[in-house]
Amino acid sequence: MATNRTKVPRPLARQLFVETGHRCAIPTCRATPLEIAHIVPWHRVQRHDFHNMIVLCPNCHTRFDRGDIDRQAMFRYKELLRLSDPNRVAPDDPSPRAGLIRAYRLFQSEIIKWHKSISELVLAFTFSTGGFPTDNLKSCRTAASITRAATDKLSDLGDEAVAEAANYIFDWYRNWAHDVFDLKPSAFNGAGDNYDDWAQERFMAFVILHEELCAALDLDPTELDFFEAERSRQGLPKVPLGTCGFWETDE
Repeated sequence: MATNRTKVPRPLARQLFVETGHRCAIPTCRATPLEIAHIVPWHRVQRHDFHNMIVLCPNCHTRFDRGDIDRQAMFRYKELLRLSDPNRVAPDDPSPRAGLIRAYRLFQSEIIKWHKSISELVLAFTFSTGGFPTDNLKSCRTAASITRAATDKLSDLGDEAVAEAANYIFDWYRNWAHDVFDLKPSAFNGAGDNYDDWAQERFMAFVILHEELCAALDLDPTELDFFEAERSRQGLPKVPLGTCGFWETDE
């Protein structure tokens, strides 16, 4: 198969390298030297398509090929690269304001997925009889990396207040994840006396972000839906972001 593989055209290669700023596309890596990877493998697609290609360092490329980084995550990294340029909007995005809203919704979506992965790790630690739950830990770390990238893109597109609010939420979840990794009892006490305060603190962090984002868009907070549109389309409960239950694991 390798002998039938055509060379990546120079203009396409240049476009891919420029997209990542001549750095590895994984936001927590950004290393060099660089290689061009097909997200869906070449032997399946047999073509060079910008939307299916991404620039990686050799280490991340190897990790992707062996499954340490899954294909779904790689497609999300590709989407985050698209959001990194506030002057580049999709055909259905009439203005950079719409790009900011897309980044906000992506941030919300990735936070919910990270919340789910941390909750599943809590359950795995609590009920596992087979030792350390490495698969759950890997999933949680992947979700954290993707959420870090989504946070950075929202921060880049928003103003200083939006960036501060988004990073506060990211840090809140990172602290929770670290407490789980460190096996702190408070991280496993979903029905403890301090749970209401814990949930309220999280909820208010999302309220503040929503208000700051609406201020950046020159909107009243009631003019932008506080709920994720994707949850409504999937028929899931319209729960204010950040108030989902401690043990919630549905998407």
